[in-house]
Amino acid sequence: TVRGSSCPHLQSGASAKVYGRRASMAMVSRSPFDSARGVGSAPVVKVTSNTWERDSHDLFDFETQQLNSKTFSAQGPITFVRNGADVGIAQDSAAIPSGTDSLVRVVERAGGFWVDRATSASAQKLWMVVRDVAPMGLQLTEGDVIKLGRFKFRVRQLVTGEDGKSARPDLGLDDTCMPCSPETAEDLKAKPCRICLMEGPEEGDPLIMPCQCKGSIQYVHLGCLRQWTTSRLHLGEDPLGSYFYRPTTCELCHAPLPNYMASGDGPRTPLMELPATKAPYVVLESTLRDARQQTRGFHVISLAEKPVRFGRGHESDVRIADVSMSRHHASIRFEHGRFLLHDNNSKFGTLVAMKRPRQLDASRPLALQIGRTVLSLSLCPASSVDVPPTPLPPPAAIQSLAASVLAAASQTPALAEDRTWTNSRRDFLARSEAAAGSRAGSAGSVTLPRLAAQGAELGDADGIRIICRMSF
Repeated sequence: TVRGSSCPHLQSGASAKVYGRRASMAMVSRSPFDSARGVGSAPVVKVTSNTWERDSHDLFDFETQQLNSKTFSAQGPITFVRNGADVGIAQDSAAIPSGTDSLVRVVERAGGFWVDRATSASAQKLWMVVRDVAPMGLQLTEGDVIKLGRFKFRVRQLVTGEDGKSARPDLGLDDTCMPCSPETAEDLKAKPCRICLMEGPEEGDPLIMPCQCKGSIQYVHLGCLRQWTTSRLHLGEDPLGSYFYRPTTCELCHAPLPNYMASGDGPRTPLMELPATKAPYVVLESTLRDARQQTRGFHVISLAEKPVRFGRGHESDVRIADVSMSRHHASIRFEHGRFLLHDNNSKFGTLVAMKRPRQLDASRPLALQIGRTVLSLSLCPASSVDVPPTPLPPPAAIQSLAASVLAAASQTPALAEDRTWTNSRRDFLARSEAAAGSRAGSAGSVTLPRLAAQGAELGDADGIRIICRMSF
């Protein structure tokens, strides 16, 4: 546990529970010799954990004060686990007690620290907190999964329109129902359309069987069906072409309607005519299926004139009437060729799923939500850890030991000539310990090996003299 750290990304907290015998998350202790030999210059991973005491739908309340907070620091690989509302650390999976949830692991790779899922089989998804990771907006890419409260959206398509072409919205209509075929039998001349009640097909408007209805309601004109679905889905009401599309079903037999009409070997004809959407626009697929119809929906949203707002308020462009949504929860805007997701200080946060391991950057902290726990990870220099220095012996003992070290250095040929003395290290240590035993008594056996080891890594006589001055 690190308390009172001067690192700007670290907050003070309670002590950390460590699982496993070799867990390396601990206070970083530095002696007064570290600054002379470069010890402690390696970066340290700072971690602050905040766990909501209430467990509710894997949500985290960013406004509550009922939090269990802790702080950690690490200079090596580590795994975070949670038991109830208590977050701890473990060095390996074998040391993780049963009944605990594995949250995330920090690994050292290619000279840097990477954050990844705790195990490959872990069901816990890592969500990046947008308000902390990118306060000015997180850039979206196709395939990203966005979580607003309890609701999840997948970014299916992003169209900038910079090439001057208007791409067709990708609504996944090619992989659903089988296409239907127009009926051309002579006896259809007496068959009525169940919508307009006119008998027989017309030129360019055939009779089709789009569902499983039988009898007098079996057939319908293609034009009549298109007009009915357009009015039902409220398509074409927005001047920019924004709409919400959901695969429709028959109101009578509840069978899903096909997306295309196929006539022999000819091209397929869309069963519904979707409005043109002005670029730039985004297509979001709602992953929360309808409770009654078990169908997914697609939001096609134009950003040509203004950002799109998400929330439960009536002024929101995408309104979701749910208690986990804030009135103005989040927004997406198009800026300099990028689609940016921005959180509006929502109660339950705006999250984006982390798709692959992410490297920690000293200039950009990383905040992850795993269930009801938020981990804030940052990279700071070890010198930012404010801890008490290692206690030194009394001044009299230090003076005696320093004199012993200088005497040993003068008697070692390599040191006397100010050359590197790696080969003379053993001789130097032997002379130092012998001199300390005769001059400093028992004090030398405690402190001199540490002085000698620190001096040996400096590699020259001047370094020994520097250590002696620091000791005074």
